[in-house]
Amino acid sequence: MFRNAFQHGFVSVFSSSGSKPLAIWDVHAKNGHSRRMTDEDLRSLVFELIGVNVATTYMVAPCAPCLSLSIKLPFLVMHVKNLKKFFSFEVQILDDGNSLRRLRFSNYQSGTRVSCFGASIPLSLTPNWNQLQLNLADLTRRAYSTNYVETLRLQIHANARIKRIYFCERLYSNDDTPSELRLFPPVRPCRIEQLRAAAKSVKHPDEPIETLRPPTPVEDIGAGDQAEESAETVLPPIPGEDSEAAIPTETLNETAQSSVHFDEVEDTIPAGQTVDEQTEEQMEEVPETPHSNV
Repeated sequence: MFRNAFQHGFVSVFSSSGSKPLAIWDVHAKNGHSRRMTDEDLRSLVFELIGVNVATTYMVAPCAPCLSLSIKLPFLVMHVKNLKKFFSFEVQILDDGNSLRRLRFSNYQSGTRVSCFGASIPLSLTPNWNQLQLNLADLTRRAYSTNYVETLRLQIHANARIKRIYFCERLYSNDDTPSELRLFPPVRPCRIEQLRAAAKSVKHPDEPIETLRPPTPVEDIGAGDQAEESAETVLPPIPGEDSEAAIPTETLNETAQSSVHFDEVEDTIPAGQTVDEQTEEQMEEVPETPHSNV
């Protein structure tokens, strides 16, 4: 079926979420059922295979009339849910000795048995969903001392829920695997939950913070500083203004002395002459200023 296809990276043979999940599969359900349903853990579509007898309820690939899958990739990966019931699957391979080998895995046997054409290997499953990764080349070399060539047939028996089956050339980490091939794809958180988390992370203060403040009087502060500087320095008095507070004490003493001296001069009037007579004499001595007619 895949012989002429380019096999590199990943080759998917089953996907429960596809439009035709059983395109290359044949389903046989005797005393059982097979259906596609929504799993409550993954919240996605899965294929459920349930039967009373494990041997009579199974799904096989490829479907008729194809006889071989012809997949050369050595690693088989399966996403299977443990339903706490008997479960088994078989892988038919071809080795370099041109011999058909059948590898059978089951959870109801405890020992490994190897025969000429088949090997039974015990399988341990954890509760809930499991991701099974099988190295078919290593198992073939250990069981039959031959080299793995290709996978011819794949058969899955009841009872399990299957999400995806694919082959790959090597084991990839979860980050390197495409999102559609992961068991649990990365979940994108809801936008509402992000907003709630952001709101919880913001811490509100206990006391309200003052948001409106009056402007700082920059000009008044400058004027006050200049007033303080001018108060420290003493400026000379301005003529024609009463500025006794700004006049130094030395200047006041000189003024007082001059006034006292003036009083002494006025008291020195010649004897036998009155003040009026002295004033008339001074007025006669002053020459008359000629007036010009304009």
